[in-house]
Amino acid sequence: MRRIFNFLACIAIVLMAMPATMLGKGKDPQVKYVFYMIGDGMGINEVVGAELYNKGTGLGPEEINFLDFPVCGFVTTHSANALVTDSAAGGTALASGVKTYNNAIGVDADKNPVSVLGEWVAASGKGVGVITSVGVNHATPASFYAHAEDRNLYEDIILQYIDSKVDFAAGGGILTQRGSGNDAAYFEQKAEDAGIEVYHGKNEWSKMSKSDKRVLCLSGKTEGELPYAINRKADDTKLSDFVSAGISYLESKYAKKGFFMMVEGGRIDNAGHADDGAACFQEVNDFAAAIDVVLAFYEKHPNETLIVVTADHETGGLMLGAGRYEMKPELLKAQKMSTDMLSRLFGETFKKENNPTWEEAKAFFTEHLGLWGDVAVDRRTEQELKAIFDRNYGKTDSTEERVVNMYSSSSLMVQQAVGYLNKAAGYGWSYGSHSGSPVGLYVKGEAAEAFLPARDNTDIAPIIAKVAGYDMK
Repeated sequence: MRRIFNFLACIAIVLMAMPATMLGKGKDPQVKYVFYMIGDGMGINEVVGAELYNKGTGLGPEEINFLDFPVCGFVTTHSANALVTDSAAGGTALASGVKTYNNAIGVDADKNPVSVLGEWVAASGKGVGVITSVGVNHATPASFYAHAEDRNLYEDIILQYIDSKVDFAAGGGILTQRGSGNDAAYFEQKAEDAGIEVYHGKNEWSKMSKSDKRVLCLSGKTEGELPYAINRKADDTKLSDFVSAGISYLESKYAKKGFFMMVEGGRIDNAGHADDGAACFQEVNDFAAAIDVVLAFYEKHPNETLIVVTADHETGGLMLGAGRYEMKPELLKAQKMSTDMLSRLFGETFKKENNPTWEEAKAFFTEHLGLWGDVAVDRRTEQELKAIFDRNYGKTDSTEERVVNMYSSSSLMVQQAVGYLNKAAGYGWSYGSHSGSPVGLYVKGEAAEAFLPARDNTDIAPIIAKVAGYDMK
């Protein structure tokens, strides 16, 4: 817990110790390489909660790397029209320093286009990289190169990417609009026609040429996002793979001028919408692993590199304690897959034509969640779960009840069981959507102290531009 208290206190300590001349005043830009790391939905409790999870389960690093960054604080995240932002308005604020309405990409509250970091960097003659674990035209990455009145205009946004000056882009896939008749392959061909090299999967992009062509790296899967870390197979692409490829490409092309890279851990948000603690914490770990790659680069260029870590908002209203004066994060070790994957497995196992029994269902949850094993289940909860089972699976005319959130759908049976496990471990979720809680700001490297005055998400991009010497036209 000492590190957590250090995190809360460090901003005041650094501020008192730092001479006024070091707060970004009177210094020529020294920053050559900028890494802007955005954990989508990654509130402060998600970070601290992940660290507690890791210590309890041994399934991740005992210390989350960016919690030790020398400059840290909090920033508010509200949008122009709501105290609770969405990823589009949050991403726009982080990319431009301008507040806008929820759903907007790269425009202000009056729908006028605003210039964004990807454009500032390109105008300064430096390299631009945009990386995400979700779709390359999803809200956060789009905020760094596109302008749209509605974040759901995926096809217009991907065409703007193709016309942009983003040198290196990477993501799980390309999102398309329902009913348009276009698929991802259509826009991949559009990109190739525009002279962009398109690679699928880490084995393919290991052959990436060192030409002057722009590059788009995709996961190699049909989904629009990388698999959850908790579900990952050996051959699956990781966020850190994208970051390694991006650094290799941009450094080879912009070694003299320098480059900017935005990296989004997008699936932290997805797990928060699903109220899935184990999946969420493993996504935070996956995001931290991507930062490890950046830190290795930093060690080679410590006087020229800036690393900024933050979030666009918090997702899920995560509570640490869940109503009791204790936590048992080690109980989450039994969960080996995300709620949506567990739902699919449960549905395949307990088809009504197989005449499943409650005892078989209990055995399933013992194996996959530890319930009725290491996790005691009280009588009332068992009765509630059995009632759902009887309604959904115990009758020939039953229909499975589903819980639908923004990015997935799961069986009510599994959702309730996972929710009970979370609560038993001491993690409580308020609501499967965004909250208005402040998020953390963690900074390391050259000119890190310039971020000490930052208090809102709109403060960050202008400071980055100042210390890196970007043209904000």
